[in-house]
Amino acid sequence: MVSPVTYPFHGRSDAQLCIDQLCTMLQVEESYRVPFVPCESSCSHNTGTGHRHPFGDWRRKITQWSFKVIDHFKMDREIVSSAMNILDRYLALETARTYGMDSCPCPECQNSVDSRTFQLAAMTALYLAMKASDSGEDHSSSCRKLRLQSFVELSRGQFSAEDILAMERTVLQELKWKVYPPTPMAAVSYLLRLMPSHMALPYSYRKSYDLVLHVLHELSRYLTELSVCLGSVCLAHTPSQVAYASILLSMELLTASALPMLVRNAFNEAVVSTSSLSGGTILTPNDEVIRSLQDRLRHSFWPEMLMEDCEYAELGHPISMAKDYGLLDLSFFMGSNSLASTTPPVTSTFHYHPQGFVQAQQDEQYVLKSGMEGSPISVARQYA
Repeated sequence: MVSPVTYPFHGRSDAQLCIDQLCTMLQVEESYRVPFVPCESSCSHNTGTGHRHPFGDWRRKITQWSFKVIDHFKMDREIVSSAMNILDRYLALETARTYGMDSCPCPECQNSVDSRTFQLAAMTALYLAMKASDSGEDHSSSCRKLRLQSFVELSRGQFSAEDILAMERTVLQELKWKVYPPTPMAAVSYLLRLMPSHMALPYSYRKSYDLVLHVLHELSRYLTELSVCLGSVCLAHTPSQVAYASILLSMELLTASALPMLVRNAFNEAVVSTSSLSGGTILTPNDEVIRSLQDRLRHSFWPEMLMEDCEYAELGHPISMAKDYGLLDLSFFMGSNSLASTTPPVTSTFHYHPQGFVQAQQDEQYVLKSGMEGSPISVARQYA
């Protein structure tokens, strides 16, 4: 049994349970890690011509499309992270099993996975992740059949229910039924339980502490959702590393008056102490991997940070929330050396949606009607 950390947890009377849950996640997450990292340069294995295979583009667009599907069905967006982990691990195993590419073991070397297989695997991974997320309440077999039929409709007739079920069996067999991966979103919640309690703070900070923690959680979760679209981030790091880097970056976005250094230091010390005793991933704020992750997320995220107005302000976007309450510190971004790079930042088309938010009426029929622009079928066709 792991010894309790001496810091009081925010509003938690079950501190030991929180520690045990976090330690368990840190122990098991490595077994769900994708074994290969995509090539960052052109690779002759990909097409035989030295040109890169468009796996990265496929994956990014499939991820964005999956978020829209999940939002339509009013389900937890964490499902997309699970689905992409299932897809990434299956494709890596399929490539290694079929071709044994020891000289270039990366998922982008996908000669063995054609566009149709990729489409089917992506849809099946999302279907699997949706089923795995079911709590068992009010989910009858008829409901699941409806969901399966919905996926058939999403494919615009390219795949039958039998195709999806056959791929489901294949994926489960290849992954040995390991379809419940830890996610960065879950890791954010586990890690933020290590925040100091109200009583550990000076009285002047206590009044706004709940609001600050809420904004910190939403900012961190938003960053982890964004990271799902960045294949190289998900493939090369554990969920806890992505979550911790997201939390640290979110802390940098908040003013010192909103989140004083004594709180930040206490949190980091608790994370280091707990992770060091876990027997799994060790998390430290000065680790080069964590710092590199922060830079990558910052570089991908900062253009939106500098926006004067946020498209989803009225829906409780964490950026707008932080701005409205005077918690956001933009001076860090304005003066960051990392932003002075001549390399243009990655402009994200990803949007924040509060949990349970349904898109505007004009988009509500996006999933099951219209031409399904951006579906796995049309995405793959662009690169055929």
